Amino acid sequence: MTAVQNLRAITLLAACALAQAASAACYSVYTPEQELIYRSNRPPVDLTLPLHQTVDKIERGATMVFTLDEFNCITEINLLAEREQLARARQERQRDLGRSSTPRS
Repeated sequence: MTAVQNLRAITLLAACALAQAASAACYSVYTPEQELIYRSNRPPVDLTLPLHQTVDKIERGATMVFTLDEFNCITEINLLAEREQLARARQERQRDLGRSSTPRS
């Protein structure tokens, strides 16, 4: 093989590797405490935006892992809505407690 053919082969292999990595088969999101809160073959965030902007909106300090492993993605986990509802209820309760402890004249 000539140098040009070697370069073409390397370029083709690199392109294939990058294309395969870009099409993940399973997305998982973990809390900072390493609790799995999302696993699916559908991304939980908009992948056209930088991950540090979108994943942090799920939960501060959360991490997203994507792999080509489809086997472990059979059972979907989506605790995002439940966690959001709990956070909202917690905020409302704290707001209500703050109102009740304020002295009235």
